[in-house]
Amino acid sequence: MVRFTLRQLTYLTETARQGGIAQAARQLNVSAAAIASALDKLEAATGLTLFDRFPAQGMRLTRAGETFATQAEALLVQASALDRRAADLASGRAGRIHIGTHHALAQQIVLPAVLAFRENHPGVRVEVKEADYPALVDALVVFDQGFDPGRHEVEVLLELPPLVLLSGSHPLAAKSRISLSDLTGLPYISVSPAGPGPSYLQLLQAAGVHPEVPFQSQSRELVQAYVGKGFGFTLAGFPPKQDCTTEGDPIVARPLKESIGHYRVVIARSRQAVQTALIDRFLQVCKSPISVSGLAGIQSSANL
Repeated sequence: MVRFTLRQLTYLTETARQGGIAQAARQLNVSAAAIASALDKLEAATGLTLFDRFPAQGMRLTRAGETFATQAEALLVQASALDRRAADLASGRAGRIHIGTHHALAQQIVLPAVLAFRENHPGVRVEVKEADYPALVDALVVFDQGFDPGRHEVEVLLELPPLVLLSGSHPLAAKSRISLSDLTGLPYISVSPAGPGPSYLQLLQAAGVHPEVPFQSQSRELVQAYVGKGFGFTLAGFPPKQDCTTEGDPIVARPLKESIGHYRVVIARSRQAVQTALIDRFLQVCKSPISVSGLAGIQSSANL
């Protein structure tokens, strides 16, 4: 059990620094009697004689007092740092946030949100876990593929109608929008696994288009590379970041004329999780135009 207080240690170190109780009292703006009483209690609690007292000449630390005061000073520095840390945590200037997201959303939504958030919260550590849907049932920014409303509170961030990704050299690339009939007979390049819930391919099949699927890959970059080589087309919620693939082939994104459904991007929060103001602030950034401005144009063009 600690037998002394931070206040007593403060009075000790200031008295040692000033060389007397009266001087320390003036510096700390407290009464000399309060300091004298605190030092007496500190010596009684520790069993140490901390000061040699010289009438009319002030006070000087004993050898034991010097050792004790040095460690007391270090403890006060740590306590001050802890106090500042607590204030930063309480105000949201510091802390840690764990974000879960699907890999398809990490670059498009979460990365811009993290960059914007860190500008105003440089002391907050943001940790992002990117994985497939089954590993992210308690995540925040994900595709809505069947959350249990009893376990999660779900807020729709945006809706993604599918875009047709084609080789830039394909004849359909000259069109501003693609009809389902245009896709008849074209091979489909699939991202696999798609996760639970209907995939874009299944939405396409439900609309009456049943393409061959000669290529499947877990890598979106490889899927785009296949498309860029003219091996087929694919559907995606986001246009490629670059107008060419990793192989250097041109690739374009075109909206569908017909509506075949969409994916919803949601913020999903576990009802059992502790909700903090810091998390609320980050989620507000995710919902801000900074994170979704690039997607607004996609939605509007897809709905023309």
